[in-house]
Amino acid sequence: MIPVIPWYITIIVIVTNLTIAVVVWRILASAAGRSGLPPAAQRTVRTGSAIFLGGWFAADLLLAPAPASLVGRNPFYITPLIPILDAAPITIALLALWRSSSLRRVIAAVPLAALHGVQVYRAIGVVFLILLAQGQLPAHFALPAGWGDITVGLAAPLVALALARGARGARPLAVSWNVLGLLDLFVAVGMGTGLLAPFMLGARLPAASAMGTFPMILVPTFAVPVSVLLHLLALAGLSREVRVDARLVPRPAR
Repeated sequence: MIPVIPWYITIIVIVTNLTIAVVVWRILASAAGRSGLPPAAQRTVRTGSAIFLGGWFAADLLLAPAPASLVGRNPFYITPLIPILDAAPITIALLALWRSSSLRRVIAAVPLAALHGVQVYRAIGVVFLILLAQGQLPAHFALPAGWGDITVGLAAPLVALALARGARGARPLAVSWNVLGLLDLFVAVGMGTGLLAPFMLGARLPAASAMGTFPMILVPTFAVPVSVLLHLLALAGLSREVRVDARLVPRPAR
């Protein structure tokens, strides 16, 4: 079956992913100004991150298969573009962090509240439920992915607010939210490809074919890996603050 994605879902998906790229870049650009780096290094980080995010988004758009490409395909077919367009940008980002001390300083200057609050975009999972109601996505994918993303997305600003105010228990709450967010992505990808279905439902089920074509492929190839990176950076930031606090606590005299 050729997926038929309504025009308004296409607009929502494209605009949401483009907004993710712009907002993440602005967070990095703002952090560069607070990082204490020389102006030239700040410009390098801003330019490099813009090229990286813009090129990644453009590649996803240009390489996205048309829905008609599914004609005659096995229902268990999984486009190789998804793992490639997931793994390549994440690898590049982690290598850049490893090699660039300037980028690490910029990331360290990003407020933890911003790293968490930005993921309010995960509420885009509502489109999975809409497409389920229209018969364009299977329930074994749309239900856990849709409700999981909606839950994580709506909770994101609340977690960010708790961190910004230094509320009691904010850090354990943030850690739990990040773990839940990563688990949600793992389940969504696993059920979308059908690979996780035998373990959760005891049966092999077809892949969510619509997620492998334009415009829905932007979700697993851009929004999902960006979310993975944000969760990892947020957990690293929370761990870093715990270590800093531990050093500031006076040790009892012997």
